[in-house]
Order: sequence, then C-alpha cells, then structure tokens
Amino acid sequence: MTVLRYSVLRLLLFIACLLVLWLVGVREPVLLVALTAIASLTLSYFFLRGPRDAMAQTLADRAARRQRRPDADELAEDAEDETPPPA
Repeated sequence: MTVLRYSVLRLLLFIACLLVLWLVGVREPVLLVALTAIASLTLSYFFLRGPRDAMAQTLADRAARRQRRPDADELAEDAEDETPPPA
C-alpha cells in the first residue's frame, strides 16, 4: 500500500507542476514536460520524504523475507544431498 501511495503522490505532484507551468505560459510540449519532470523530482525529494522512506522500508522488509525463505530448487538440492549414495 505504501508503494501505491507514494506513486500516486508523485503523479499528483507531476500533474500539479505541469498545470502551474502551463498556466505560467510554458506551451512548448517538450520544454513543458522537461521542466515539469525537473520541478516535480526536486519537490518530491523534499516534500515526499516520509512516504518515500516508508516505501523503502516496506520494500526492504519484503526483500529480507524473500531472502530468508528458501525456494523450491534449494529444497530439492538439499534433499538430494541428504540422501545416502547407492551402495
């Protein structure tokens, strides 16, 4: 849920910057999108720190859980190693 929240906030910030720059008078599409990307990136760095940190913690927790859990291939290899060799 934190990943979705952060993504939506970033998108809303991008749209807000786009609207402000368009209202200011930037009408060239490439320049408008480039300036919007730079402005929204800068603003999100400062204003979305909390949601970004929460998202990063959520992703780190998921990665840690995934690393602790052995996958099916590892379990099969361990089972083969534990079987005694044929006599």
